[in-house]
Amino acid sequence: MRISFFLLSILVTVVCQSQTFRVSDNVLSTSLFQPFAPVGGYSLAFERMLDPGYSRNAAQFSYKINATILSDKKKGELYEFQGKSFYDLDAYRYSGYMFVPEVKYYFTWDAPKGVYINLFGTYSSYMETFIDERPDSNSGYDKKISELGRGIGTGVQFSIFNNLLMDINGGYHLLDISSKSKPNTSEEFSDSKSTKADKLYINVFLGVNF
Repeated sequence: MRISFFLLSILVTVVCQSQTFRVSDNVLSTSLFQPFAPVGGYSLAFERMLDPGYSRNAAQFSYKINATILSDKKKGELYEFQGKSFYDLDAYRYSGYMFVPEVKYYFTWDAPKGVYINLFGTYSSYMETFIDERPDSNSGYDKKISELGRGIGTGVQFSIFNNLLMDINGGYHLLDISSKSKPNTSEEFSDSKSTKADKLYINVFLGVNF
């Protein structure tokens, strides 16, 4: 009887410790920067650790998928009168989407918290529409834009309250950009010359660890 009670006590202890030390290996987050980006929108990201979730004594990998709905408006000058400019606040309109798959490598023992490096790709597809309401002008257009990118970065993800996390990251982003456009006087899109662009970036995510 004593032996059975002893073995049961050991089993309960092991189970409790497994639950106590289990690492929460998922993060659901949103970008605080994206609404204010050059082409703004709203994002939702999911990150998952590739480690089984019970180890705190080794650096770990994770993958992250960030999906963004691009929806934004920018103002354009209508005319100037007596030195004062008047604007159409909705002159430029943007709509589309962006996907960012990412792989992270954490150097710390308590991932998904800590310092990491990341490799990522990006794909964006959106429409830029310029509505020209200036008198005697006909320069409005629609422009379809596709961007294929890749990059490398670094960041740190840390707890700010219980399971609430903040992820601050930055790095280098290289883009291949293709587009086609049509004036509002035409029904046909014509291809524009493809271009390349590179930039340094910074982003901030707020998320929940679970």
